[in-house]
Amino acid sequence: MFMKLLHFSEVGGGVDRYIKLYLKYSDKEHFKNIVVGSDQLNRQTYEQEYNIKFYHIDIYRSLSPIKLLRTIKQFRKILYLERPDIVYLHSTFAGVVGRLASMGLSCKVVYNPHGWSFKMDVSRIKQFVYKNIEKFLSYLTDKYILISKSEYEAAQSLKIPLKKLTLVYNGVEIDEDFNENQINVLLPINKYVIGMIGRISEQKNPFFFVEFAKKLSEIYSNLYFVIVGDGELRGRTEELIEEYGLRSSFFITGWVDNPEDYLAQFNQAVLFSKWEGFGLAVAEYMKHKKPILITNVDGMSELVIDGESGFKVPLYNLEVTVDRSRSIIENRELANELGSAAFQRVRSTFEIKEKVSELENIFMSLRGDDNVNI
Repeated sequence: MFMKLLHFSEVGGGVDRYIKLYLKYSDKEHFKNIVVGSDQLNRQTYEQEYNIKFYHIDIYRSLSPIKLLRTIKQFRKILYLERPDIVYLHSTFAGVVGRLASMGLSCKVVYNPHGWSFKMDVSRIKQFVYKNIEKFLSYLTDKYILISKSEYEAAQSLKIPLKKLTLVYNGVEIDEDFNENQINVLLPINKYVIGMIGRISEQKNPFFFVEFAKKLSEIYSNLYFVIVGDGELRGRTEELIEEYGLRSSFFITGWVDNPEDYLAQFNQAVLFSKWEGFGLAVAEYMKHKKPILITNVDGMSELVIDGESGFKVPLYNLEVTVDRSRSIIENRELANELGSAAFQRVRSTFEIKEKVSELENIFMSLRGDDNVNI
């Protein structure tokens, strides 16, 4: 007898990759997966590549109670139609809509915030509001999946019952046979490439990355900077690139289906986020043995051992960030050592097959199955 598991997310990027990795390694004999998503998720990819039933849902990001209710009604209609055993909600908005829509239904509700809303760079008033909304919604939640220790500790601070909290780190796919020499060459081969993967949004701090690029370009003449991604701040980021005279040495890919082909050509991988639930992109850097430079924030800081598998720098500290980057640029042996250590760490701690198995055991236990080791 299989379990029907319905995923819901309104965002793309790292959450989209998380869902796809779960689907790829899910136990097909015991689980039937369905995905509900906004237009940020590619319906064709889910249906054709993953053979998954996909429902599109209109997302109204508005404070209007009427528009929120409209989204809740759409989702509840799908729940009535599919009658899933488990509803797995990904990220803040889906977490709100999904839990309200599930009220009174027999399905178990699992919520993964992928980064708490109240830990974002918002005002104290908003933090207070977000915390109290989550406290209320915790009564409608059977299980929380927290993707880092910092996420788990934040949940504890809300006084959510410990029996509802489970720490399951994100996982990455380790391809031992991946050959970086066989990929398509997408970036200049005669340049030292420094890149990041992520949504061009406030969270990912793209303006700081451009400031960082400007400072390094004043020191070195052979650098090339890349952002693999897109987002609402792309226009302003491109304006800053133009203002600093970096147009010829800076490339923004937009959304692509092959981010790892670009990553394979990075000489140095960075992410200067203001907050992160986990930092899946950083784990992907690690599996490609890249020397890493990240901000020392939240769950992302748990990935990297400073000075051993990468460097962690204080948020907004341009001087220290440039200094750490220079040490990687100028010392190839150090860069190789950092990359090798990063790979060993991600392989031993964040392997996707183990993480999917952990999740599916949790789902089985929620249904009350006696044999949960699948």
